[in-house]
Amino acid sequence: MDLAGAWNERLAGLVEGRAARRREVDWAGVEARLGTGLPHGYRLLVERFGAGAFNGLSLLVPQAPDPLLDLERNAVHLSASAAERPGRLDPYPVFPAPGGLLQWADGEDGHLQAYWLTDAGDPDRWPVLSNSADGTPEEWERFDGPVGQYLFRLFTGRHPGAHAGRPPSVRFEPAGPTARSAVEPWEDEGFAEWSPDPHW
Repeated sequence: MDLAGAWNERLAGLVEGRAARRREVDWAGVEARLGTGLPHGYRLLVERFGAGAFNGLSLLVPQAPDPLLDLERNAVHLSASAAERPGRLDPYPVFPAPGGLLQWADGEDGHLQAYWLTDAGDPDRWPVLSNSADGTPEEWERFDGPVGQYLFRLFTGRHPGAHAGRPPSVRFEPAGPTARSAVEPWEDEGFAEWSPDPHW
């Protein structure tokens, strides 16, 4: 087992009632549409858990049942939002700009946003950058390692920074079609108005 897979196993050991099923994903299609490969550890994590939230931190995945948690749609709309409101993610550009941020996790109420910094050719070498949605550039935290290791350290308190906690276990809540859009019905024509800012 590779390093990313080993960290995913350690993370899974913390998760209560984790699903044993495997989710099939057309990664070739996803990566062709995005225009980039994705980290191996992230792909393994998505195949194991699918769309959902680890202790309120939602994993953005391709073709999520809730459109707000869809990795590809979020990438498009984050880029559009950054163009309309430049400087919000300073000092970093937003993917698909070279070396731009690509978001892969979204915390409740903007408490934590996690991105890859796509500045290396090999996606498995992309660092994780995290910040609160209303944070300042000085609050960016960098982590060099796979997403499973990042999440394991975040939830066990072994990751330095303001977001670390020490829950006795991690709860994973699978996302449904209305997991985060239950307040009002989702309509495709309204999606163009959506902003990744969690205070919408």
